[in-house]
Amino acid sequence: MIFSFEDIFVEQLKNFFQKGDIVLGISGSGNSKNVLKAIEYANQHGGITIGLTGYDGGRLKEMVCYGVHIPIDDMQIAEDLHMVLDHCMMKILCNYNSCY
Repeated sequence: MIFSFEDIFVEQLKNFFQKGDIVLGISGSGNSKNVLKAIEYANQHGGITIGLTGYDGGRLKEMVCYGVHIPIDDMQIAEDLHMVLDHCMMKILCNYNSCY
């Protein structure tokens, strides 16, 4: 079976997702179809969705349960700030779960 790039994340969720899982979607524009499809799937199957967006937030900003919107029209800066947040979340989660 052949899948398109738009299905890359949703197909992974179909195999591993469980109700109540947290799904994080990151899209500078907020309109990346592969991210939107995964968030839609998670929402429909009882997931907790979080979105990191830039620009005007696109569709992702409206779809997620919780969102962090970087209101800037510069992809590089939006992505850099998303990475700072990613590192902070991992530090918090790993300390909570004793990853180190």
